[in-house]
Amino acid sequence: MSNNLIFQIQFKLSTLSEAEQAVAHYVIAHSQEVIYLSTQELAKRAGVSNATITRFCKSVGAKGFPDLKIMLSAENSHGNQVQQEIKATDSLKQIKHQLNLRMTAALNETEQLMDDHIIESCTKLLKNADELVVYGVGSSNLIAQDIAQKFIRLGKSVLHTEDAHLIATALTAKPKKKVGIFISNSGERKETNTLATVCNELGIPLISIVSNPSSRLASKSTVVLVHSQIEGIDIIRTAAITSIIAQQYIVNLLYYHYFIDNYETHADMLHQTKQIIHHHFE
Repeated sequence: MSNNLIFQIQFKLSTLSEAEQAVAHYVIAHSQEVIYLSTQELAKRAGVSNATITRFCKSVGAKGFPDLKIMLSAENSHGNQVQQEIKATDSLKQIKHQLNLRMTAALNETEQLMDDHIIESCTKLLKNADELVVYGVGSSNLIAQDIAQKFIRLGKSVLHTEDAHLIATALTAKPKKKVGIFISNSGERKETNTLATVCNELGIPLISIVSNPSSRLASKSTVVLVHSQIEGIDIIRTAAITSIIAQQYIVNLLYYHYFIDNYETHADMLHQTKQIIHHHFE
């Protein structure tokens, strides 16, 4: 179970029944109030039956409504700290503590979302591809750059650019044996989804890294890697900071799993490239 119950509810939202979704939306919007409600009161406010409340609780990993309220109570006390925006009056000590809370929560949630079979499916796609086509915009481009440099070092042919037209051209030219890796926090960016549609039309497998498993990009992807949705008041881009940390965790997990799949060969490649760089550039 995720340390962040609200995030877990959001993550499972698309898998819930219509009645359970009504409960989910009410709990997300009124998490502090729900702690003090009875099963009957929550059912009335959500417009569902008492039995639906019980089913909802089990669907999101709670033993029952009392257990769910305990989890919400614990989360509200901790979650309020995680969600706080950095203020002008904060001391350096407070800033350090706040960043630690947010980053730790983001990493913990993302780790719990990384099922082994999902990573194994990604590694299989990467092994079978002759070329990786990597795309992200804005802060997501930083992650795309990291993917490119990591897999180039392991002998993979990688195309990475923020030019969507060039990416579309590359996907269209000899599309076989390519794999797309697209990064988008929301999964709703227009350019990224347009390129995902191109991948679908050409039959190119697509790995997406998103925070929203119900996003348009996720729906167009062969494999979806979902990371934490920890968000704050987006004044100074703290949400971007935590999403980058979560995305970097995923990229490094992919990299290491791909590396150990052919350890000796990849270790030799890294050794050779290190020698070349040291000889010619240092």
